[in-house]
Parts: sequence; structure tokens; C-alpha cells
Amino acid sequence: MNDDRLYQLHANAVKNFEEGPQFNWALNFDCEAQDLRKLEITDVVEAAKGWRSEVRPPEYYFTHAEYYTDGVKHIINELKEKPTSNRALYSLIAQKDIRNSGDTPIPSFMTLQCQIDKDVLYCTCYFRALEVSRFLKINLEEIRQTLVEIYEGVPQFTKVHLTIFAFRAYNDQGRLPLRRPQIEILTDVQLVALLLKPHSNPIQILRNMLEELRGAITAVSSEKLKALKDILSNNDLQTPTWVQKPLFINQLDQAITATTNLANLRKKGSHGPGVDEATQSYQRAIKVLCDNLDN
Repeated sequence: MNDDRLYQLHANAVKNFEEGPQFNWALNFDCEAQDLRKLEITDVVEAAKGWRSEVRPPEYYFTHAEYYTDGVKHIINELKEKPTSNRALYSLIAQKDIRNSGDTPIPSFMTLQCQIDKDVLYCTCYFRALEVSRFLKINLEEIRQTLVEIYEGVPQFTKVHLTIFAFRAYNDQGRLPLRRPQIEILTDVQLVALLLKPHSNPIQILRNMLEELRGAITAVSSEKLKALKDILSNNDLQTPTWVQKPLFINQLDQAITATTNLANLRKKGSHGPGVDEATQSYQRAIKVLCDNLDN
């Protein structure tokens, strides 16, 4: 029988953010080591596995395992040889990854460190920023999977004390987990084929992709909106009959402008009134495109 304590931990954490973001936020959780497998957060298991994969799935901008590589094996080996080691950790970010990174997606998950004291495994995770509504849930499952692997490799503890520490934590339910939207995965040739493919439902497919793009506000790019405009403006291609061409292209221009504006502002600040307003403008512009396809 599955144990829902991590679900409850997550739900209670979200309730703490009714008054806005918090700095130096900490979350603690204790359990028996033998219960780690039962604590699975079933609806985000595959997403968490993706973050732990050294081979990047196409819908990910990056994975955590790309950065920490053999970090879990290192923790296991370190704890086997020296349970009280201060070096039983993996680190995802080096200074070279941060310097001049601008708004390019990089991990917010910075370190995971472990040490065994008596029969307790202490595990502390540090985040430079943490969205609690959607991201934290996946992070909790990812950490649980890592702890299961550590317990299997070093069964020298019976209890686990987990602490998650975030420099800045916030609740943004409209923000989708950091995944590459489907429209960004497609090549321009694939996008053309999708829009012109007979016996399909291109309106619904495109609407779904734009709706997904609307929620992807952590990393924004106007590249695919520009590609979509070029495709629909190409007189050598047969324009789909469902496109109200002049109106839709005008709306695409507005969406491209809003996207570019948001991307430029995010280079100067991750949050604040200006960024929040630009984010809303971006989402409104994408919604207009979706509404056009509904009519």
C-alpha cells in the first residue's frame, strides 16, 4: 500500500505561501528508511526519473544528472568508506555554469549532501530558487528516488532526516515545470508537415501546443512563433483553410513582440512588477492566438 506522507508534506508546504514568496525557506521530513519505497509520489514518478537521467529526453532543456553525473554513486561510495564524511554530496552547478548564463535554463537544484550519524541518514538539499506548487512535488519524488538508491547501496541506517532549503521559495501555480514545449521540439519541417497534414486535426494540435507554450514562462523564446509566422506567410505553401491569415499573422506579431519583451526583461530580473506585467502580456498574447483557433 502506498504511503501518502509526501503528498501531505507537499500540500502543507503550499499552504504556507498565501502571503507571497519567502527567503531562506526550509522544509523538514523524517521517515523510516524501510518506508522510502512506499512513499512514491506516483503522478510525477516519470518526470522525476527524467531529471535523474544522464541521457536528456527531448522535452527537457537539461537534466540534473547531466550536471551531477555519477554523483549518487559517489555519495554511496563515500558513505561506505566514511559514513561521517562531509564530502558525501553531489553538486550540480559550478561557477562556470553560472557566469554569463543570463536567462539560459540552468538547475535551481544546487546540492544534495548526506551523512550518517548513528542510525540516521541526514540529507540536505539546497535550491537557489524553488517553486512549491508544481516543481517541489517533482523534486520531492526525485530526492526520494535518490534516497532509495543510497539506501540500497548503503543499508547502514534505519531512519532518514530530510531538509530542503531554498534561498527563495514561491508559489506560482500557472508556471509549468521546466520542460521544453512540444512546439520547440519540432523542427520547422515537422511543423509545416503537421499544419498541412491531411486527415488530422491541426487546429487542436496547434492550440494544444500554444497553450503549453503559454504556461512555459521560465524560459521563453520567440523562435518558434517566428517560424510559425514564416510558414503561414510563405506564398509557396498552401495556407490551411482554417487560418484567418491576415488576422492570425497580426496576432502572431503581437505575440512575438510580447515574448521578446519578456525575454529581454528576464535578462535584467527574474521577478518583480515589470517582469510580472510582461509575463501577463505574454500569456494574454498567446491566449489571443488560441481564441482565434477556437473561432
